[in-house]
Amino acid sequence: MRDANIICLSSIDWDFNRQNPQEVALGFAASGNRVLFIENSGVRSAQWRDLPRLWSRLTNWWRARGGLRAEAVRGIDIYSPLLLTFPYSRTATAINRGILRRVIRRWLERTGAGGPLIVITFLPTPLALEIIHALQPSLAVYYCIDDLAESSPAARRVATSQAKLFAEADLVLVTSHELYEMAKTLSANVELLVSGVRCQEFARARALRSQRPHLLDTIGRPVIGFAGSLRSATDLDLTARVARLAPDLNFVLAGPHLADTRELAALPNVHLLGEMPHEDVIELMVRFDVGILPYVLNRFTAAVMPVKLKEYFAAGLPVVATPLPELVSFAAAHPGMMSFASDAEAFASALRTELARNTPDAEQRRMALAREFDWARQIERMMDAMEHARSRANADYDRPAVSR
Repeated sequence: MRDANIICLSSIDWDFNRQNPQEVALGFAASGNRVLFIENSGVRSAQWRDLPRLWSRLTNWWRARGGLRAEAVRGIDIYSPLLLTFPYSRTATAINRGILRRVIRRWLERTGAGGPLIVITFLPTPLALEIIHALQPSLAVYYCIDDLAESSPAARRVATSQAKLFAEADLVLVTSHELYEMAKTLSANVELLVSGVRCQEFARARALRSQRPHLLDTIGRPVIGFAGSLRSATDLDLTARVARLAPDLNFVLAGPHLADTRELAALPNVHLLGEMPHEDVIELMVRFDVGILPYVLNRFTAAVMPVKLKEYFAAGLPVVATPLPELVSFAAAHPGMMSFASDAEAFASALRTELARNTPDAEQRRMALAREFDWARQIERMMDAMEHARSRANADYDRPAVSR
């Protein structure tokens, strides 16, 4: 797929932890398409704790003189929208739709290029639906990477518009079997496309790790690492209990703090590094000894397939996780690749077991598995699914009406 104009309605901001929205934008731009990446417009009304993010949005909008800026990567423009933060208000949605339509039309006029118009949305909000209805794109894709209706009580109202999007989208992509089962009850055009990993970036970082000094050099071994947002889905209480049980292990957690981390911060063998650029996170992960995925188990995480799993494997790391359904299913398909534990004692024991049995051969097997999910392959699979969806949509459009 080349020479398309792609509107990406993201569920996160461009400078947040790199996840599927940024990777999709990067992948399509690299293939010769033009991408307008519209940063997160939200699935719930703004709250006091959102003030730092709102301030960052205002700053980006101001620096870009209206919110639209060109990314360093050729073919990607980023829009930081200033919108009314009432996603389920009809009035606010109508106003926000008008703002985004004007920006999108100006962008299309500025590019001055033909090619099909495609909308890829990671948000299932009323606003996303309205934008799709207004633009009437050649293809509308909903990439569902989380069950956002279960992400917080304030986001539960998104379930209504998500059901409509499942039914209306030309293609629905999902990252977990749980999401697949949910989507297929409303859509006949559902494909499973799990998150990928940029294996070359990890291979490069591994090759250079002995040549560069790093902040982890001052922290004793072994290093138990976590990379990702520290949020309500992360079992911070479990992590703190494990750290207390294993004072000889050093726990390094890198990512934005979206939950209370004071208990962890008080422990001498826990190091909270905060948010950092994606390139620095890769440099960090290849220096871990074990990667951990300590998730709470609830209705939201039942549909979660952590992005970091493949990244840990690309770094060659053994992995210990709480038994999320998607992780358990993945482990059954790939035996011996990771360990599970539900309580602090078992988790600490699993960490020691993984440290003891890790070998260079085991590292190579993990990296080989990660290469099966390289983002280059995942983007190719996504493009194939989109081409099939376009063919299907065109066939339906050309089929003669049946008399009744």
